[in-house]
This record gives sequence, structure tokens and C-alpha cells, in this order.
Amino acid sequence: MAFIDYYKIMGVTKDTPQKDIRAAYRKRSKQFHPDLHPDDPKAKAKFQLLNEAYEVLNDPEKRAKYDKYGENWKQAEQFGGFGAGTGGGNPFEGFSFNMGGEGGMSDFFQQIFGGMGGRRTRTSQRPQEPSEIESHVAIDVWMAMLGGELIVSTSFGKFKLKVAPGTQPGKKVRLKGKGGTKSDGTPKDLIIVYDVSIPANLTEQQKALLEQARKGQ
Repeated sequence: MAFIDYYKIMGVTKDTPQKDIRAAYRKRSKQFHPDLHPDDPKAKAKFQLLNEAYEVLNDPEKRAKYDKYGENWKQAEQFGGFGAGTGGGNPFEGFSFNMGGEGGMSDFFQQIFGGMGGRRTRTSQRPQEPSEIESHVAIDVWMAMLGGELIVSTSFGKFKLKVAPGTQPGKKVRLKGKGGTKSDGTPKDLIIVYDVSIPANLTEQQKALLEQARKGQ
């Protein structure tokens, strides 16, 4: 299986500060959402892998292990060394994220095999696996103010949501058990985060209505 660089997928480099990972994910999720690429049969797989990259890089402990062991960090942790991955093809093959950061194997094998000698007496506690995953959904300012219904398409399926009037940017809605499953098979919650898009250009009529609404407050 080809090496998949989570940093390239997220559009960041290895020296990107931890506090900037979430913002990078939000930008990336808008850019590569399956709804924006209806003619790409791999769009769903790409978006799902973006969520996977975020889940690892947004967790400092997981990120540290990934930096050392690459995409095989889970196997390396389990067996105390290198674990070979298996599986199908890379859904990002032939797809460019237009990102010039670090990638490839880049001393990956040297790090893995260099630490396998001698007795392994170290024990470590496995980090707790997240029980939820976020998906950002853009809504326009009119729906945010007035409310309404919309169909949200995520990598985990389509969901019909009711947007409450007066919804603020960053408001979260929890969909229990709709965010895929953990490694032990238990379901994850899907957290929908609303991003409110502000129109850049308004008609004169829209401006007049907004001015009227502001004066009536």
C-alpha cells in the first residue's frame, strides 16, 4: 500500500503548530467536500481520509506517534515495532492536494527498524480513541437567521437537519452513533458544526431590508 501523508492531505507541514490544525481541517473540509465534486467517484473516500488525517494530527499523542511511525503508528504501538499495513489501493492516487510540504518515506524505515533492537520491556498506555468526529457544514446567513431544513451529505451518509432560527457560527449539533465506528466496533457520534457564510455582495433591496431590520431592533 502506498504511503499516505496526512500532512499533505491536511495541507500543512510537520512544523505547523498544534493550535492551527483545526483551522486547516475546516478550510480543507470545505474545499474537498463530496458535494463539491459530484463527478469524482473517489470524492467520498478522499473526504473520509481527510477526517482520518484530522483525527490523528489533532491529537498531540497520536500526532507524535505518526511523526515517528507514519501511517503504521497503530501497528508499531501494538507490536512494539513495525507492523506492515494491508489493504486496497490508495484513493488519492493521481490526485494532487497542491501542497509542497514534507512527504514520502523520508527516513521512515530508518526510524522504525533503528528502534527494534534489544529487549522490549517498555509498556505504555494506549491513548483513548475519540468517540466523536466533527464535520463542518456551511449555511448561508439567511438560513442562520431564519432557520429551515437542509440535507447534509457527509462521508457517513446523508442526514436531514432542522436549523433553528438565530443559529450562530460554530454551533454544534450531535448526531448520536452516526460518525462511523471505533476500532472495537462501537459507534461514534457525528458532530455537525455550522459555518455561516456571509454574502459579499447585496442587492439594493437586500440592503434596504437589512437596514429596516436593524432600525427595528
